[in-house]
Formats: sequence, C-alpha cells, structure tokens
Amino acid sequence: MTTVKLNESWSQVLLDKVVFITGAGGGIGSAISHTCALHGARVVVSDINKAAADKVVTDILGNQNEASDRIMSLELDTVDEQAIEQAVKKVVDKWGTIHVLVNAAADFTLGLIENVSADAWSHIFNVNVRGYALMIKHIVPLLKQQRSGSIIQFGSISGLIAQAGFVPYNTTKAAVIQMTRNIALDLGPYNIRCNSISPGCIGTPQEIANMVVFLASDLCPFITGANLTADGGYTTI
Repeated sequence: MTTVKLNESWSQVLLDKVVFITGAGGGIGSAISHTCALHGARVVVSDINKAAADKVVTDILGNQNEASDRIMSLELDTVDEQAIEQAVKKVVDKWGTIHVLVNAAADFTLGLIENVSADAWSHIFNVNVRGYALMIKHIVPLLKQQRSGSIIQFGSISGLIAQAGFVPYNTTKAAVIQMTRNIALDLGPYNIRCNSISPGCIGTPQEIANMVVFLASDLCPFITGANLTADGGYTTI
C-alpha cells in the first residue's frame, strides 16, 4: 500500500480525533488505519497479531518519524477483558481520550449445524460478538463523559442473508447488526452514534475505509443505528 503523507492530506475531517481500530492488521483494518491517518486522526492500530499491527504502523509512517506521536500499535485479544482495559488505559494515558471505536476484529467459522462443536460456537461468538460488546463497554464511559463519539461495527451481508453451511458466522454477524441498533438507541441521548458496515463482494478495501471515515467524522450527525451495505447491489436481488 502506498505510504500516506500525513502533511499532504487534502482533507482533515478527523483532525485530532483518537480512532481505536481492532483487527487493524488485516486488509480492511489496514486500509482503515491508513485512511484515518490520512484524514488527520490519531490512530490506535490494534490486532491480536502484534507483528501485523506494527507493519501497518511502519507502512503508514514511511520515513515520517515526526508523525510517530500520532499513531500507536497494540497487541490486543478482544476476547480478553483485562487486556481491553489495559489497552484503553494506554491510549488514554497517551492521548487523553478516545473519540471513535472501529470494531473490525473478526473470525470465520463455517459448518452445518450438526458439525459445529460447542467450543467452535463459543469461539466465534467470543470474537465476533462478545469482543465487540466488551470494547464498547470499556470505551463508552469516555464517550459519555465528552457527550460525543462514533462507534462503527463490522457486520456482513452474511448477517442479512442465508448461505448454506455458514450458520455460525452468519449468526454472529446478524447479532452484530442487531447490537448496533440497540447500542444506537441506548447511547443516542449522549450524542453518541453507532452504525454498522456490512461488506459483501467489494472492489477494494479502500471503499470500506472511506465509509468508516465518513461515519467517524462530524459530517453525518443524524446517521445512527444504520447498517450500510457495500456489496455491489448483491442484497438488492
């Protein structure tokens, strides 16, 4: 991916917002991290794979060492609540608060219902649903205190349609979409928005990153509780 030149950004719609991204070491998470940095954010690149998170940071910075105080990488397993608490504390100690949470960490378990073990069910729900809820739990007090914020969660068109042999994954993604609506309702009085993005077949991860920047910014104060699909029109059929 092309190195982002932070000082040449055409737009600063996220200027000085602290954006905490989980699952940031993957393709979409990396694109989100790059694009948020491009638009002026202070970016927390977190992933269960620390080497992947570090590489994203290195790619973003390039030779711009002067920008290193605007980005940090963290090893984070979102299934571990104590690790979440410690990660949030590190960010607050460095930058004072968090303005945007992007729940992008996810795992993929497939299978027919009779073949999926109890352990597999526990794992996929822990990563794809419980981890999202725990991240929100520990960041929401900061958002409530400042009476503003944006939470962006990753669903999938798999949470909207039926697919043969996809029952574990599809069930968790449907849960994320419903969680998003409920969180939006509960946090609306505090001027905190919560939306989900449900990708299907996409052109490039950049398309999704652009959606995240829009939802994270102050450009859409009345968009909350929404699930935005990016699937080339697949779910219109």
